[in-house]
Amino acid sequence: MKPLLFILLAFLMAGPGDGKKKGRQGNALYTQEQYEEAAAKYREGIVSVQEDGFGAVHSRLLNNLGAALYRSGDAEQASIAFSSAASMALGTEDLVRASYNAGNAAYRTQQLEQSLEHYRRALLNDPSNQDAKFNYEFVKRQLEEQQDNQQDQENQENQDQQNQDGEQNENNEQQQDEQEQNSQDQGDQQEQEQEQEQDQQQQQQQQDRDDPTQLSEEEAQRILQALENEEEQLLRQVQKMKTRPRRVEKDW
Repeated sequence: MKPLLFILLAFLMAGPGDGKKKGRQGNALYTQEQYEEAAAKYREGIVSVQEDGFGAVHSRLLNNLGAALYRSGDAEQASIAFSSAASMALGTEDLVRASYNAGNAAYRTQQLEQSLEHYRRALLNDPSNQDAKFNYEFVKRQLEEQQDNQQDQENQENQDQQNQDGEQNENNEQQQDEQEQNSQDQGDQQEQEQEQEQDQQQQQQQQDRDDPTQLSEEEAQRILQALENEEEQLLRQVQKMKTRPRRVEKDW
């Protein structure tokens, strides 16, 4: 990754202009590594030339502001300043430089797609710019790898979800099979119990038939009726008998 082009754009043009003056003051502070103070001077110069609209001074003040912000650690705001500098540039050299710097600042904040677009803009205006070409290919490969990794991660998540769904379905089928087996076992057990009960009833009935002392209800009724008939006949016979008084014997 080729570094930023930190070449400060000079303001040596003759003639009045508070913007140029603030730009020169900012450059002096920048070379002394007083980046925050330099950024403040560049902002003052930008305010003084805002009414002038697009122009070289405005674009160069924005580019130098971006460099000072980048050096002070604010890459996000630096990327905005560089992008604005490129938009206001009137010459190709200023446009390419600001676009290249905007690409590096966007890369620093991991905005790879924006970074790639800035390098592309620089190359379209200067195809011979080797630094921009190198960085363009470098960021392009990183972006493709990032997209591939993201796709692999999504595929893995989908696969994991499918496996999880498959395991859940398998567990559901297993539970269903177990429930069916339990139901079948319960049915078989009930059927066996019913068969055992029927066998016991049949065995009891067979024993009742085989036991000579065991009377059926009909047999018991017939015997009872016969006994009642015999008792009546015996009573009639007793009534017909002639009886004599028995002699009473005394022991004196």
